[in-house]
Amino acid sequence: MSRRAFLTALVALPLIHACGEKPMLGQEEPTMKPKRLNKRIEAIAIRAQPAVLGVAVEDLGTRQLWTFNGDRPFALGGAARIPILASVMAETEAGSLPESEILTVRDVDLSPPPSAVADAWPARRTWSVAELEGLARNGDTTALDLLTRRVGGPGGVNGWLLVKRLENVSVDRYRRQIATDARGVASFRADWKGEAAWRRAVNAVPAEQRAQAGRARASDPRDTATPVGMARLLEAFINRELVQKPDPARLLGRDPGYLANALPKDAKIIQSAGAAPADLGVSPTSHAIAFVELKDGRRIAFVVFLTASTADAATRERLVADVGRAVLEEF
Repeated sequence: MSRRAFLTALVALPLIHACGEKPMLGQEEPTMKPKRLNKRIEAIAIRAQPAVLGVAVEDLGTRQLWTFNGDRPFALGGAARIPILASVMAETEAGSLPESEILTVRDVDLSPPPSAVADAWPARRTWSVAELEGLARNGDTTALDLLTRRVGGPGGVNGWLLVKRLENVSVDRYRRQIATDARGVASFRADWKGEAAWRRAVNAVPAEQRAQAGRARASDPRDTATPVGMARLLEAFINRELVQKPDPARLLGRDPGYLANALPKDAKIIQSAGAAPADLGVSPTSHAIAFVELKDGRRIAFVVFLTASTADAATRERLVADVGRAVLEEF
């Protein structure tokens, strides 16, 4: 597929608003300046190389969708928390997963850092669903794996996505499996919990073996999403197709930086953002996924993925912020 961004001004995606009638497709004039935006994002993508940039932006009022590499699958990385938490919230709302339910942590449930749950084990072995949900929003891998197991495993999450007709978002493995596969490490063990122990385990793997595992991960279709697929999930969530009482902050959290650094005056953001730790000089995944509300009341869903970046953390964050700034200035 061409890397050139394209504009879909009239997107036939179902929007279900809480009240009032949504505009007919084509009623409202396009607010974006696609040609200028194309050039600006292409320039950022060139700066990001050899990393690959993916973007999807939807104006939730006019239903306009603009994308760059929008149909290309990107490794979810930390963004996997979004479909997992959406499925957990749906189960909780349906009454089949009470927030007060207690889950027990076994040694086989522990996952690589970051994980406060793993760090606390074995002194603490039980956590409520509500506690785990809060930790999972902050990227706790063991909390995410426990919640995933409780809703039927990765297959349960994917089954729910299928029922909700959310395509091109896939959760196929537990976090502990993804982390070990991506670094050529054996199955995760309890004595590897904590940052220092995990780093020793990773460093014990020959560099070429780790590099080969990283290359295999880059081409693995599992645990991926397209920018368009993730934007569709955000749209479905905010418009009550997934839960009746959508709370964007409960889904995404309020991570700082990234797109938050691009906001114009008086704009508001709810954002999930972060990056996988670099290994052998490569950060496999960075993401910024957000709802932005502008001063004039317009609501925008943002999805930004950046994979296989050799840049440092500050540069990666600045690239994502530059994407956000370009989009918001051309709306």
